[in-house]
Amino acid sequence: MGLMLMIVGFGQSWNVAMAIFNMCLISAVMSMGLNMQWGYAGLFNAGVMASTAIGGLTAVLVSYSPVMKAWSEGGTSLSLAFIFLLITIAMGLLVWKKIKKGPIRTWSMTAVVLTGYVFMRIYYDEARVAIEAVEPAKTGFLGGLGLPIIFSWIAGGFAAAGLAWLVGRISLGL
Repeated sequence: MGLMLMIVGFGQSWNVAMAIFNMCLISAVMSMGLNMQWGYAGLFNAGVMASTAIGGLTAVLVSYSPVMKAWSEGGTSLSLAFIFLLITIAMGLLVWKKIKKGPIRTWSMTAVVLTGYVFMRIYYDEARVAIEAVEPAKTGFLGGLGLPIIFSWIAGGFAAAGLAWLVGRISLGL
C-alpha cells in the first residue's frame, strides 16, 4: 500500500496520495467500529453510517458555494416541484382528516399521492436534467450556502437531532 501511495504521489500529486491515505484511515476506523458492534453486541448498527452520511451532507450543504448557473437553469422547475410536494402533503392531510377510515379514504389517498407524484416528477425531472447539465464534471448540483465550514457543526447537530427524533418516533413511538 505504501508503494502504491508513493507511485500516486510521484505520478499524480501528493494531494491525491494524501486524500487516498486519509480515506483509508477513515474507512479503517469505521470498519473497526463495525467489527466491535458486530462482535460484542452481535448486531450491525446502520445508525453509524446514517450519522456519517448526515454529517457529510451537512458539511457540503453548508460550506459549498451556490452554483448560480444551476439555480438559474433549474431553480424555477425545482421550486414548482417543491410547491406540488407541499400541495400533495396538504391534500393528503385533508383527505386523511375529512374522510373516515375505509376504502373511500384508501382510494382517495392513493389518487392524491399518485397525482401529486406525477406532477412533481414532471417538474422535478425537468429541473434535474437542467441542473445536472451545468458543468456536470465539476458540480452538477445546486451547491450549498457558501458559509464557513464551522457552521456545518451546528447544522449537523440539528440534522442529527432530527434523525434521532425520527428514529425514536418510528421505532419507539415517542
